Amino acid sequence: MTENERIKEIRQHFKMTGEEFGTRLGITRGALSNIENGNRSVTPQIRKAICREFGVDYIWLTQGHGEMFFDDDDEDDGFGLMVDEILADEPESVRNAFKMFKKKYTREDWKMLFRLIARSATYLQELQEEAEKEVSESDTEEED
Repeated sequence: MTENERIKEIRQHFKMTGEEFGTRLGITRGALSNIENGNRSVTPQIRKAICREFGVDYIWLTQGHGEMFFDDDDEDDGFGLMVDEILADEPESVRNAFKMFKKKYTREDWKMLFRLIARSATYLQELQEEAEKEVSESDTEEED
């Protein structure tokens, strides 16, 4: 089954018309029809909207692996969208690998990782500000 066919399956699962489903995604019925029939490729924005609006598992949508929906006990914490945002410049396969790791680690493991990332980002920002300050001071001394 293709990604386009899985999108149609999602719409049918919710017993929605093309117009209703498209409206939730911010696209027209015609655009949705073209996607479902394979005449139009699925954009990253449409993928994100489907996963967000309908609780669809990103890996299932894009690759057909796993279950259509997140487990009932797996609350929507925005993890997939966060990974997409953080790794936006990386290949989709890298982003998907991180998403598959989610189920391998506990929530505490992920919180610890994100705290580490946040601290590292803060530290890098401080280093950048120091470097900019040194350049600014150097420029001021040269002017004197």
